[in-house]
Amino acid sequence: MSGGGRMPRHEKLLDPTGFDERGIDTTLAPRPASLRGLTVGLLENAKPNAALLLASVGRELQSQHAVQAAIMYTKSYFGTPTEESLIQRILHSCDFVVAGIGD
Repeated sequence: MSGGGRMPRHEKLLDPTGFDERGIDTTLAPRPASLRGLTVGLLENAKPNAALLLASVGRELQSQHAVQAAIMYTKSYFGTPTEESLIQRILHSCDFVVAGIGD
């Protein structure tokens, strides 16, 4: 068992769009022991300043935590869920993701 012997926690996720099928118990992903050498996906919602904020987060992760690469992704519209095709691209290209909103 990794992560210091702790069992995974279950959290109740709520979907603010009102779709009940998403409000299910979900096991949180395990946290990596280190970010060194990993690739982060930066998912922005296409609102003003989101990309600027996330680009700064990416630079900090690279300089402070030796993240190998930071790849920016943009949702097609801030008011809708992330498209499945974009989720799949992120899953295949990144080790973890940071989502950010702007305004």
